[in-house]
Amino acid sequence: MEDVEKRILQGDQEAFKEWLGMHIWKIERFAIQYGVSLEQSATVAETVFRNRFESSIELTEDDLKESSLLKSTLKMLDGMQPADLSDGLFLFEEDDELHRRLVALPEKCRVPFILNRFYNKSSKEIAEITGMTVQLAEQGVAEAIAILEEPNLDKKLEFLNRSYERFPRSYNETNIFHALVEESPLSEKKSETIIRKRPYLFWGMGASILLVLLLFITYTNSEAYQKKSAEKFIEKAGASFQKELERNSYLAGISIKDKKENLYTEWYGEETIRKFDVFINRLEGQVNRSGRIDKKKADEEYGLIVKELEVPSEMVNNLLKKPLVDDEEKSMEFMNEYFGKVTRLYQSYTNVLYENEKVIQGAEWNGEGGFDYESFTKNKSKYPQEFRQAIDGMMEQGYSLKSVPYDNYVYPEFGQPELTVVLRENLHSTMDIYISYLTGSLVDFHLSPIEEQVDLLLQTEKAALRAEGHQELYSSIFNSYTWMLYSVTGMVGQLEIRDSTGTIKEEYKEAWTRIAFNGKNSPSGHIMREVIVEMEDSGWTTSPYLDSLEYFFIEGELKQFIREMKK
Repeated sequence: MEDVEKRILQGDQEAFKEWLGMHIWKIERFAIQYGVSLEQSATVAETVFRNRFESSIELTEDDLKESSLLKSTLKMLDGMQPADLSDGLFLFEEDDELHRRLVALPEKCRVPFILNRFYNKSSKEIAEITGMTVQLAEQGVAEAIAILEEPNLDKKLEFLNRSYERFPRSYNETNIFHALVEESPLSEKKSETIIRKRPYLFWGMGASILLVLLLFITYTNSEAYQKKSAEKFIEKAGASFQKELERNSYLAGISIKDKKENLYTEWYGEETIRKFDVFINRLEGQVNRSGRIDKKKADEEYGLIVKELEVPSEMVNNLLKKPLVDDEEKSMEFMNEYFGKVTRLYQSYTNVLYENEKVIQGAEWNGEGGFDYESFTKNKSKYPQEFRQAIDGMMEQGYSLKSVPYDNYVYPEFGQPELTVVLRENLHSTMDIYISYLTGSLVDFHLSPIEEQVDLLLQTEKAALRAEGHQELYSSIFNSYTWMLYSVTGMVGQLEIRDSTGTIKEEYKEAWTRIAFNGKNSPSGHIMREVIVEMEDSGWTTSPYLDSLEYFFIEGELKQFIREMKK
């Protein structure tokens, strides 16, 4: 028996809350997998644990087992109406389809299959939970597999289970530990006869109500009330922020707990924690000085701070609920925020990989000298828990693990195909260039034919200028834009832009001329015009200005031209 269970049986209510936190999400998730709505699943989970809590004095060791909880849940689910799944629940259509098929299975095979595949229950344990025989439990699992008839079923179930994990917890602990007291219905109005007989009664009641209202208004405006209200707001904000931090850290698969002392790394959410601490300190200072705060203003500021914790997967979920296909400005705001979060998560995941370098070096490598991800994930259960959570978090947030051939260096790469499709289908069409950059589609830009490089350079130039005012997006896309121009100009002699006579190749002449005539407000056109003037004077052999076009020099020239253009 676990220590927490021993404490529960000894009457420790705090231990009960701790135990509840370990198990209630499993019960809520089981109800969802069974087929009821998210709201119903929360009610089922609350009821199962409230029943345990109310009879805590009589609880036995068996009552605290997961199998007993699942058994109680099944009894509650029996006869409940299945949820309407027409609108879908998940980010990916494949998950919705598999969930619908799972819910549509006959109960005799659906329940054993769910318990076996999602909760790793043996046939004997399934029989104990459902009341069926071991043989029927085995037959149920086999029958479900036959009905589903899905290729790569295990892999699809793994992805579906991750999608189940993404659901926000809907249960409310208040409904478990505090009985809901319903107000008695108001008494019917007295008949007109009685009213006529006793008008003074209602005058008296009206005067009493007015007096109470005046006293209430006086109290709520008092310094004591204002101070107490402000302190309560600060206390609630602290608890709410901690809950949001834990929830989003869980979704990302990382935790910054005990890592803030490391001055050389920055973890996702760390900057937001600092902002929140400053916010709370400022509010506490206001309370100490004046005894009150502007709660409306504070609540708005708190909302903005908490939104920073929202992980990319949550942003995508919200985007699916409210697509921005017809709104370019809001699409730009979405991409700006999304870029920032993806960038900060990249740093966090890089930190995690560095911390687990020995584990990675001990992994298998394929015949091409690359990281064998498949064998790596098969051995995942042997890795430290925090590392396992981070790997799952990477997948949830759109990352995968990549490696440099014949090198033990492994890094996180953003851009899963399914996610790319979702972004393109739910954002304004002008966001395509930003999505391409974000998902790494432009990494090998310099390997493309020069004509295609120019096409993409000019598209990126428009995208960079359009992104001004959206700092995260502008900074990232401008770096890509600078790199493209650096590549097109030959990377200061690193690329072969001259023929055997030392003259600039014809395809580069045409490319540079095209850029130069892109318009007077084109930053890249401004640079190429200076190059072409010097090249034409030398018969297309030399240009001192071209020789100076190092990456950071180009960056400075572009920014200077943009500043001048604004004037």
